[in-house]
Amino acid sequence: MIYISFSFKSIYSFLFFLIRNLSLIFFLFFYNNFIYSQSNVFEFVKIPVNSKLTSLGGYNVSLSSDENNFFNLNPALLDNGRNKNISLNFIDYIASIKGTSINYIDSLKSIGKFGIGIKHFNYGKTNSYDALGNYLGELNGNSIELTLSKSKKLGQFIYGVNLKYVLSKIKNINNNGILFDIGGLFYPTYNKDFTIGISLKNFGFLFDNLNTILPFDIQIGSSIKPEYMPLRFSFTVFNIYGGDNLNYNREKLTLNKLISKINFGSEILINKNIILQAGYNFMNRNDINYKFSNRNSGFSYGILLKIKRICINYARSMHNIQGGTNSINLSLNFKQLIN
Repeated sequence: MIYISFSFKSIYSFLFFLIRNLSLIFFLFFYNNFIYSQSNVFEFVKIPVNSKLTSLGGYNVSLSSDENNFFNLNPALLDNGRNKNISLNFIDYIASIKGTSINYIDSLKSIGKFGIGIKHFNYGKTNSYDALGNYLGELNGNSIELTLSKSKKLGQFIYGVNLKYVLSKIKNINNNGILFDIGGLFYPTYNKDFTIGISLKNFGFLFDNLNTILPFDIQIGSSIKPEYMPLRFSFTVFNIYGGDNLNYNREKLTLNKLISKINFGSEILINKNIILQAGYNFMNRNDINYKFSNRNSGFSYGILLKIKRICINYARSMHNIQGGTNSINLSLNFKQLIN
């Protein structure tokens, strides 16, 4: 049985903090730099370079995990991470695209707990041509994201902020800027088996190309582990704003579009050292032309193994008839290794 206890004082304080300190930043950066944009070069920030997240469908803002550093998904999740924990991630993405990331959590007496993250994407090389078909040489590109994260607990709430520098380079064209994430996590029960999370992601300003779309998104989700059951479920609603299409609000909202904004994830907790994972992302299936999709499009799965003081997570996400993406994660705690 789940008992729900709400604290009026903590709710009031949390809402007051958000309204007083965050609304001005949000509207200034988001409205001026996103609404009137035209091109899209920062999509790499939405691609998960984390095996556990990949196995659960690619979206999650509510899952408390001490094996992975999840503050990239929701800065409020930083509070649940272990000090001196480092997470190394690699993904073999579509075509020749490769992604890597490193996340680290620690704390200092002066500032408390903090997180540092680095994410890099290499798009490989391809031949480029002009409109007349003349060969222009090889085209390559790289993108990088640097993240600083901070969170604070307030009663039954945790709130946090990510500050990110992003750089995308395609051949000789550079785009860079500063992005922010604001997130919250709420525990409506007496334990941590039921969480509700929200994250306002990727709003900010650019230094170069003002005609670039910032990949702003609002994500809301929940994770729950039923009592006495070795299962944990998560669901996340993403692309709530629909900023990937400037005419979104004028389009008819169909049932298919609503479903495409939902991500499901589940875990089977076999024991403390083995966890099986599975997810389904409706968007990954619906966005693929059915001529190029297969029955498994949208599904993802993975396994987490704890071997002594090292945690290894492998995941695979299915996309089209050519297969899917593979991702592997290695997490370890320096403090445990020393001891």
